Amino acid sequence: MSSVHGARTGRVKHVFFIVFGLLTLFVLYYYEVPLLDSDSPARQRIAKVMWLMLPHGIAGALALFLGLPQFSDRLRRRSPRLHRVLGRVYVAGVAVSAPTAIPIAVILGPPSLVMAATIQSSGWLLTTAIGLYCARSGDIRQHREWMIRSYPFAMVFVIARVILAIPAVAAMGEVALISVVWSLIAAACFIPSLVISWSGVFRRRAAARVPAPRVKTERAAAAG
Repeated sequence: MSSVHGARTGRVKHVFFIVFGLLTLFVLYYYEVPLLDSDSPARQRIAKVMWLMLPHGIAGALALFLGLPQFSDRLRRRSPRLHRVLGRVYVAGVAVSAPTAIPIAVILGPPSLVMAATIQSSGWLLTTAIGLYCARSGDIRQHREWMIRSYPFAMVFVIARVILAIPAVAAMGEVALISVVWSLIAAACFIPSLVISWSGVFRRRAAARVPAPRVKTERAAAAG
């Protein structure tokens, strides 16, 4: 039963990797490619924070792309050293990208999203820092769980832009922007714990189905 559940979990992971990877490529093409044109409205809007946007964007992209393969069981088993190196780069990316998001939000606005950027950045930093501490302390299970809590804060960048690219949502303007961002940050705060608890339920069920080993007591041995 546990092997069946493990295979099913592996398939779910693969589907998630593929879907999220495609969504990320769409976001890069739809939102980031226009920034290469110096005359585009998007490029002109961020011109005053370009000195912040460059380290924020590069570090965030590294964390976004390198964080995903960290959830691969195969990578952890076959290349633990590579797993550790990618993990360090992910932590460095978070350490740069998360704090710089706050002044960018303050300068570009809208003001109603400054606190959203603060909460998202703080949550991303805190969960990553705890995950790093657990890894260095040798508590690998807690390390994995806290990194599961960390990555969804990075996913907000992609999922929010995918939703806002829907014409009906985009037509709502700033109301949609605020609603989508706040909703996804709330989801990033509680859904990872739900996933972790759900996995724990399956582990306990699988353990409960395993018959306990028979241990001969002294009385039984004497009777024999």
